Amino acid sequence: MNILSLGEKIKKLRKEKNMTLKELAGDRITAAQISHIERDKSHTSYELLEYLSERLGVSIDYLLETKEMQSKKITDNLILQSEIYIKRDALDEAEKEIQEIIEICEEYDLSENYGKCNYLLATIYLKRKDGAKANFYFEKALFHFIKNDDKKRILQCYMNIANIYFEQEFYQVSLTNYYFAKDILDEINIDDPDTYKELYSKISKCYMKMDDSEKALEFIEKIGNIDNDYSPAQEIEMLVLKAKHLLAEGNYVESKDYFAKALEIIEKEENKDKLAQVYLTVGNIYGEMGDNEKFLEYSEKVYDIKKNDTDNYMMSSLFNIIESYIDTNQFEIAKKYSKLALAAAIKNKSKYDEFRALKYYCDIYKYKGETDISIEYLKKCIDIVSKLDEEKILGNLYIELGQLYSGISKEKELECYQKGVTIFKDLEII
Repeated sequence: MNILSLGEKIKKLRKEKNMTLKELAGDRITAAQISHIERDKSHTSYELLEYLSERLGVSIDYLLETKEMQSKKITDNLILQSEIYIKRDALDEAEKEIQEIIEICEEYDLSENYGKCNYLLATIYLKRKDGAKANFYFEKALFHFIKNDDKKRILQCYMNIANIYFEQEFYQVSLTNYYFAKDILDEINIDDPDTYKELYSKISKCYMKMDDSEKALEFIEKIGNIDNDYSPAQEIEMLVLKAKHLLAEGNYVESKDYFAKALEIIEKEENKDKLAQVYLTVGNIYGEMGDNEKFLEYSEKVYDIKKNDTDNYMMSSLFNIIESYIDTNQFEIAKKYSKLALAAAIKNKSKYDEFRALKYYCDIYKYKGETDISIEYLKKCIDIVSKLDEEKILGNLYIELGQLYSGISKEKELECYQKGVTIFKDLEII
């Protein structure tokens, strides 16, 4: 993957074919002239390049390719490979490679790819939960993307910068950057439903945080009119191996195509998560506004998308669905979903989710007036939480158990209250 001058290419190819200077020169020119060409001491005519390309078994375009052109193709491929490292959370490996790419970009003044490298560094720091450094590199990337009028990447920078400010609770600054992103997306004028859904959900969330429910609802309603599609990931390993093999051979164009295909597949699978995240956000906003019907509708959409994944999105959707049915006194349906949540929690070996699922059982039986059963489930919850680092939750569970014992056993009621109060005193809550 060395970046070579014309002479260096010719010398490298000649040696790979075990040809002497005289053998390459043939009857066309002298060995001395070939030596001068290999040391970049003399220029060649197009006709001579045609002769040399034929003798060396390469295209004339390859020989004519400048160092700048080679550096662009090589860094294009290495950037794609770095993106795949990042997607797979090989962050140290990705950062090391990006720093090497930056050196090439600086040497050959590759502004566009320099911007991409800064964007990838920002992504790495975002994954490392370092918002300040991530924002720094997103801003650097934004400068180069604006310079090169790369609107799609300008959009990505504004979205990420806005997300960071949102996490830091600077909602007005976040909203401003989301609107910058919206302006770019409208200007691009392409059919990109996923991005519009993500953007509208973020804007609506900002307005909710700023207590403007009317504007939040306006953007939520925009989401409902957008369709989405997604595909599962396949064949990534094969594509990456093929791409790396081609890159090592110097076949930059085909290598880039394979890297791009692998990355596209990964991103399609990520879109599934993004859509689930958007629907959860929308559902939660409706929940905050007291619209249980919409809260349930969007939670069920997430479950439909993620029910085969048993990940955090699926668990969150299940818990939302259970809460919705409990709130509307549809206890049998709530129990059905609680059973699904409990099975998924056990499968995932998540004790915290197991506790949450059992707590819903407790709530269901409590609201149905079946106190004895509710108490048994609450005891199971306490047993699980007592082994987790969740003292505040444990204290609340003891207080709730004391309330359930009220009217059944004064002694147990006081015992539970005492345990809860002791925990809160240790936590300096009271």
